[in-house]
Formats: sequence, structure tokens, C-alpha cells
Amino acid sequence: MIKSLTATLNKNRPIVDIELKDSTVLWRYLDTAKFLDLTHNRDLFFSRGDKFEDAYEGAFTRKIKEIIDHNYRENGIDFTADEFAKRIREKVFVNCWHRNTNDSMAMWHIYGQSSAAMAITTTVGMLRDSMIEANLPFRWAIKKVRYVNHWRNPEIDIRPYSNIFSYKLKAYEFEKEVRVIVDRSQEFDIDIAENGMKIGVSLEKLLRSIVISPTAPSWFFELISATTEKYGVLTPVRRSKLTFGPK
Repeated sequence: MIKSLTATLNKNRPIVDIELKDSTVLWRYLDTAKFLDLTHNRDLFFSRGDKFEDAYEGAFTRKIKEIIDHNYRENGIDFTADEFAKRIREKVFVNCWHRNTNDSMAMWHIYGQSSAAMAITTTVGMLRDSMIEANLPFRWAIKKVRYVNHWRNPEIDIRPYSNIFSYKLKAYEFEKEVRVIVDRSQEFDIDIAENGMKIGVSLEKLLRSIVISPTAPSWFFELISATTEKYGVLTPVRRSKLTFGPK
């Protein structure tokens, strides 16, 4: 049985996934350019829902599409589930994190992309508080991603519809992803950003640590330490524990 298709989020009371604890540690792997953008501008980038490479991002299952199309026909609405999904993708914005106590060599390889990379860490509680302080005028939630086989027509919760972005294919299960999902699908007069949107945050509230890639040279560690000091970021900078051999 499919869960109810309608729900309303209070903009001032963001939803945090019940399976996430405040103390849950989150990682976001960045290249140098993205890190400098974060420290200089003090904002987080949220990708637009239709800009992900995975074609299943934001896709309804066959069963849900059938129900939506049926409801449109019953109410004489000249619209389709595919058109609705397109609108959702264009007006939902996503910021992605990796859920893990420690850093992951696989994640360094995939998302660090080079030795000139770093990761920022936070916790679910710190992320929530920094987003609350941003005082956003639209709905948002912090969700643990569930991994499903889309073609098997799994039961998924789309209350609200933007929650579709808290589901991914099982092929991505290794990512252990947590997402901040910003839902602007109810706004009809917004200018749709080409690739995404930025939200200003307090780095003092957000950042727990800054971790340098295990393959980065010593000068890069010193450079990032100097950069954070220059921009007044007091968060400790350390090298990945994967840098060091056994003692």
C-alpha cells in the first residue's frame, strides 16, 4: 500500500529523519575550489534536483505515476505525472553528506578526485542548527537516504513529494548518504537557478573539523591551515588518519 501523497511541512519546524541522532557524524568531500568558495562566501551549495547524473533521481515509481495520473484524470486536470515530476526536479534543491564516524578511502577517490582535496565534518545536530539560523522562508528537511530497487516498484514515502529525493538506487548504497532537501515546489514565481542555489550558513555552527586528504602533500595542509586562519575560520584542520601508517 502506498502511503498518503499529501503532507504539509511547517517552514519553521524542519523535519529531521527519526533514524538520525544529533550526534551522527557527517562528511562532505570537497576539492580546493569548492572549499575556498565555502570559506570565502560562507554558504552551502544545493544542487537542483534535475542536475544529478543518476536518471533515477527524483523519479516516481510506476505505481505512484499511475495514481497521480489517475487523480489528474478524475479531477479533469490537464497535467501528467511526468510533467509534475519535472516541476519537482526543477524546484527541489539538495545538499549531500556522507554518514560515517571515520573518513572513507572510497569516498576520497570518488569525491576528493585529487590529492588537493579535503573534507568538512559536522553532525546532524550542528547541520540542523546552522540551517535553522539561516531562517529560510521555505520548507526543508534532513533525511537519511533509503536505497531501493526502483524497477521493483518499492513502497516509498512521498510525504511531501520532495521526499522522493531521499531515495536512491541500491547501487549507491555505499555512499551512506544524508541529504538536506530544500523544497520550493509550491512557489510558482521563483527564478529557477541554472544549476542550484546557495544558502548562507554560520561556519562556526556548522563545522566540526576540516580533514585533509591522505594523499595530500605537507604544503597543502599548511596552505589550507593558513587559508582558514585568513578567513577567520576557527575550526581545527587535521590530516586524515589514513595518512599515517601503523605505529
